[in-house]
Amino acid sequence: MSETVADVTGSSPEVRSGGCLPECGKIRFTVTGPVDDPHLCICAHCGKRSGAPFQWWVGFPMAGLKWTGEGGEPTWFDTYPGKTARGFCGTCGTHIAARDYGDDTIIGILATALDHHDTDPALVPTNLNRVAEAAPWLAQCDPQPAAAG
Repeated sequence: MSETVADVTGSSPEVRSGGCLPECGKIRFTVTGPVDDPHLCICAHCGKRSGAPFQWWVGFPMAGLKWTGEGGEPTWFDTYPGKTARGFCGTCGTHIAARDYGDDTIIGILATALDHHDTDPALVPTNLNRVAEAAPWLAQCDPQPAAAG
């Protein structure tokens, strides 16, 4: 899950790590601070860019972000020029982050780029974003796992 470190105020913020594909490892990062707005974005833009019907985003304080891998920061691409840039590993192509121009307080991280996204209860999505743009078949998917048989 996440590790805890004490800061100068004596409180213990959570530190999470993540990065691109383990087979590559060029882009690594840590984020420290509270989770902000974990959600699934179902917009056509995220779908086209990622090749998936939705993406799982989580916000963190920009001040708590540190790029730690040998590749430094991800490669940034302005998906909405002058508004939003998306970060990805220039070597393996893993989607990692998003940042909005003019907002230096929050960084959006794809939850799946975090090392322990599957076991961290703070990352569970709390809402669906842009549902009207979802693939029409998505509502037909059964959210319950199939019974073993």
